[in-house]
Amino acid sequence: MKKYFFLIIILLSLVVLTSGCVNNNSNVNETKTYSQNGISFVYNGTWEIANTTAPNAIVAVGDPNTVNAQTKDPSTFVLIQKSNATQGTDLLTAYTENYARFFNNTTNQRISEANITINSNRAFENVYITNSSDGQREMRAVWIMQNNTIYVILCGSLPANFDKEQNNFDLIINSFKVK
Repeated sequence: MKKYFFLIIILLSLVVLTSGCVNNNSNVNETKTYSQNGISFVYNGTWEIANTTAPNAIVAVGDPNTVNAQTKDPSTFVLIQKSNATQGTDLLTAYTENYARFFNNTTNQRISEANITINSNRAFENVYITNSSDGQREMRAVWIMQNNTIYVILCGSLPANFDKEQNNFDLIINSFKVK
């Protein structure tokens, strides 16, 4: 009997000791949902709605841990815009014309382009580096048309952080819906 009692004590001790070593980071899987202005998407629960003055902006969300002290803007963000393309312009034409002008500027450097699908809709993706007043940014722009309106999901961060932010960007892009 003493032998089993001793074994049970050891097993209980191991369970208690191991449970204290588990990292319970609740923010990893925590998300928020934005559902206003005719669109919805899911984003990282630690991010916040950000102020934006970008043309045709619907909403911006960003990582508050990356806010620049001078500009008060996050360096890691996602901005949702309606394209300024006129009604009746097809997605490929609007996308092509925009980047023909954009990459005519020698300070912008294209990294990659892709045709992708989001919620059964054809979309175009462009990854590039651009310079802004507060430094260089790596950007991922996804163009999608729904209900005859072109939307641009613009994801950005400092180049050093860009790769590690892809899960946050994918969360928004893959959950984007037009109501």
